[in-house]
Amino acid sequence: MLKLILASLLFLLYCIAFGIIWLHNVPLQFIALGLTVLLSFIILGARKLGQQLLILLPFVLMLTLVYAVFILLGISPKDTVPLGYWVHYGLPRVLLLLSSILAFRLCYAYVSVDDLIRSDLSIHRIKYLILGKILYSAAFHSHAQIKLWQELSPSMRQPPKGFQQRFKRALAATLGLVLFTLAEAETKGEKIDNLIQNCHKEL
Repeated sequence: MLKLILASLLFLLYCIAFGIIWLHNVPLQFIALGLTVLLSFIILGARKLGQQLLILLPFVLMLTLVYAVFILLGISPKDTVPLGYWVHYGLPRVLLLLSSILAFRLCYAYVSVDDLIRSDLSIHRIKYLILGKILYSAAFHSHAQIKLWQELSPSMRQPPKGFQQRFKRALAATLGLVLFTLAEAETKGEKIDNLIQNCHKEL
């Protein structure tokens, strides 16, 4: 229980600091991203860090593309320059997206399923934490397999040419990952509910 409380408090403080107080402080956002990448490399290892960044890449590219379209179309609030406004608005949020997900992974790196089960929380609350942990692990370890399945498609056999094709492939892989995670959530959630119903009796 103590591990879970400390991890939750640490991540909450991180979100308050960099998601609210220093959201528009670009230098600090870069420092936060650099520290989370460095700690992820030390604690999680280069392989897990690389897999995590590959999963996040399509989301980062999508956000960047949306902001770039707004700049090209000249969309911005009145009396503001589109380039300056969207760089000021979008860059901190892209950096925060990367650093906060890595920070979440770091904060809960030492919280195991056994720790959740041994906590004093109600079993009906614990099941959501357990399911979230299982889904995160499933999504993290299935990304490479989804990429392999994607390459088996006849339309994907040719090497990608240019940024647009690479972006579409990365986006398709991310969509496959989302659909796989949703299917896992349904099946694993039913199994957890069945186990609670048949094996756990609350007073």
